[in-house]
Amino acid sequence: MGVLAATLVIIVVVTAYALNRPQPVVLPSYLDKCIPLRGPYAYSEAFKIIIVINGGNQSIPAGIGINGTCVRPLYTLVAGSGGVHLATDMNRTYTLDDFFLVWGSTFGRPWNVFDQEHLFSYTADSTHHITMIVNNQTSTDYQNYVLPRNSDPVLNPYEIRITYG
Repeated sequence: MGVLAATLVIIVVVTAYALNRPQPVVLPSYLDKCIPLRGPYAYSEAFKIIIVINGGNQSIPAGIGINGTCVRPLYTLVAGSGGVHLATDMNRTYTLDDFFLVWGSTFGRPWNVFDQEHLFSYTADSTHHITMIVNNQTSTDYQNYVLPRNSDPVLNPYEIRITYG
């Protein structure tokens, strides 16, 4: 009887864990691929994303877009730096939504959610707004913002600042 009770407890605990674990986001095929680590690349880019929620900085984790030896076209290496890398063997345009999709694929929902009304699990309302500033200029493109391509990170560094509050 004790073995049966223990087995049932284990089944309930494992089921509860599985149901509460963040579910990964399914990526479109152009993001659901491993890039060659040494190229050749159609282009590569680096830029910075800063996220501020209710006055506090939201750390962007290392390892977004990295699963073992597989590196997606959009990825992060250093936690908290906001540095995002884009390296692709395809000559295509990527958007900010692509980065959030890869984040959600790596760390689960709600990290994939970003538009003018939503940031992760936060929703804009009469007292909370979502703003986006790119290189000191207000942008209303939100998830549709086209990521930079072949810019000079020294002469023209890209910084995307997203604020909820």
